[in-house]
Amino acid sequence: MRALLTLLLLVPLAAAAQGGPPIRMIVPFAPGGASDTTARLVVPPLAAALGRVIVIENRPGAGGMLGAEAIARAAPDGTTLGISNTSPHGIVPLAQERPPYDSDRDFTHIVLVAETPTVLLVPAGSRFHGFADYLRAAESWRQGLSFASTGIGSLQHLQGELLARLTGARLIHVPYRGTGPALQDLVSGQVDSLLTPLAGTTGALAGGQARALAVSSAEPFAALPGVPTYAALGFPQLTATSWTGISGPRGLPPALVARINAEVNRITAAPDLARRLEAAGLYPPARPLDAAAYQRVVADFATVWGPVVKTAGIRPD
Repeated sequence: MRALLTLLLLVPLAAAAQGGPPIRMIVPFAPGGASDTTARLVVPPLAAALGRVIVIENRPGAGGMLGAEAIARAAPDGTTLGISNTSPHGIVPLAQERPPYDSDRDFTHIVLVAETPTVLLVPAGSRFHGFADYLRAAESWRQGLSFASTGIGSLQHLQGELLARLTGARLIHVPYRGTGPALQDLVSGQVDSLLTPLAGTTGALAGGQARALAVSSAEPFAALPGVPTYAALGFPQLTATSWTGISGPRGLPPALVARINAEVNRITAAPDLARRLEAAGLYPPARPLDAAAYQRVVADFATVWGPVVKTAGIRPD
């Protein structure tokens, strides 16, 4: 089935002709989640700054690996970029004996755009009004509790597996191809809970369709008043955020990398865009990172979470 294409004609064709051919921005997840939200907020001002038409292409599957592989195999001419994040670039390749790409070798990681914590959600009508109630049921009920995530090998999947291992709770993983479809099934009661990036869930939380029981930020999160951190609940091992950035194939021209890095850092620092990101549960880095620093973020994340992948025996879908 062909990927869903959303064409964003963001600048006049005359300007695009002057600036160069259209750019594909591959989002390796379904519409509605953190990666998709990031793209749809950042692409319009980036397209205007570059004077190029940018086409967003959602290509979900295999925990984001299908979209990431398409980026890795693209020509390094600047016409194909993509959204990179913790799943296809930090975790999922570690679960395969022969991954189709190497996250360090086969990509040019350009810029970190934003981070978002994981939230543990239950439906608004759930009997679980606090984390202790939820965990007690997962530990005592014979059938356990189901938890959805944005895919096998996602950070949220690992956090659920780690929580089960630390507590002995029965938590049955139900993978989805993005936050959007997982959230729909949570709200309709098809799954007991959802571990997902905060980005993509703010509407459901504000609208009273879902309730947050815990958040994975290091400190209490201003956007979720009264919701405890995992560290405060006694599980500091679950403290982590999902990062989202822009990457391209290996060998992109250094001048183009520097230009995109500078433009995106400028865009995300603008107060209006920063407010829109934060309203969606996405938070720009405290200080701008150059491309080399973002490359280190990708490498370091895999180092930290790799042992959890191995211990849990995770295999991508």
